[in-house]
Amino acid sequence: MLTTKFAYSLFAAGLFAGCTTNGTDGTDSPGGDDGDVPFTNGVSTLAGTTAPGYVDGARAVARFSNPVNVAYRDGILYVADFDNGKLRAIDVDSHDTATIIAQQGFQRPFGLAFATDGTLYVSTDNDQLGHHTSMSGSIWKVDIAAKTATVLANAIGRPRGIVMLPDGRLAAADYLHHVVEIIDTTSGQVTPLAGAWDATGMVDGDGSVARFSAPYNLTVRADGNLIVTDYDNNRIRVVGMDGATATLSGGDAAGFVDGAMVDARFSHPQAMTVAANGDIYVTDTGNFRVRRIVGDHVETVAGDGQAGSIDRDDPLASEIYGLEGLSVVPDGSMLYVADGNRGDGLAHNSVRQIKLD
Repeated sequence: MLTTKFAYSLFAAGLFAGCTTNGTDGTDSPGGDDGDVPFTNGVSTLAGTTAPGYVDGARAVARFSNPVNVAYRDGILYVADFDNGKLRAIDVDSHDTATIIAQQGFQRPFGLAFATDGTLYVSTDNDQLGHHTSMSGSIWKVDIAAKTATVLANAIGRPRGIVMLPDGRLAAADYLHHVVEIIDTTSGQVTPLAGAWDATGMVDGDGSVARFSAPYNLTVRADGNLIVTDYDNNRIRVVGMDGATATLSGGDAAGFVDGAMVDARFSHPQAMTVAANGDIYVTDTGNFRVRRIVGDHVETVAGDGQAGSIDRDDPLASEIYGLEGLSVVPDGSMLYVADGNRGDGLAHNSVRQIKLD
């Protein structure tokens, strides 16, 4: 049984009703007392397997195809199921999976961001007609109860990471055009904040003077500044709401170093999420690890540095592959990871969870 009012409302709305609980798509199901592999005390598979598919239902049955992002809210984990072109939801208590959005034109979902009123915003690589170009990326507004998505900003470039700002606007990182932007959630108007359109580089500075190389994801720090993963620059950047941009951590060359922020090194950081206490979690995709920024210190919380799909009680002995999306429970007790295939078609199509200290 669901344990939160919001989760209950999903059952009331019929979003989990009628889920397949004993079906199969021909792939091997995990074993265990109820058909599930037992959860570990570290890294575990919450739903899905290495094999791709599209099946709703219980943990042992559910299948995804390249899940790229996750967003937790009130006991439900929302999943951008990229290759299936759908928005899915996992009840983290019962572990059942349901489909929220399966709609014509809604293809290649990626970024996920909740407003305080529960409205979910989603970035997609395709526009509302399903076109896929360098300019087809769009922002959609999702009514979860009605299971409908409407376009807020159509064909604005290629925004991937999005985050809700305290004032109700969205910030977006356009990885293909190398800019950070602000999106009005009423009008859909897009306003540049930092970086220059189609100009790559590594420059700290104000507004259009700053340069990024594939800024991928972003979150909001307690002081109101944006923290951005600058993927190809192997850096974590900070962007003020006035556009002032500086380097927070990372260096010229890719590497793997924990420790003080000024000394830490990353290799293609991508996903990002922040806990209520201010801890920032970052996926270090080139190192196949999940890192955590605590104050002015960087540490590793999961992954052994090898590409794979291995659950372990010791999170540092686990293996995770996709690492394109993260979401942390507000109290910092659990971290969810979208473990997709990075677009290379390899056998990684699950959602993982990491128990945190």
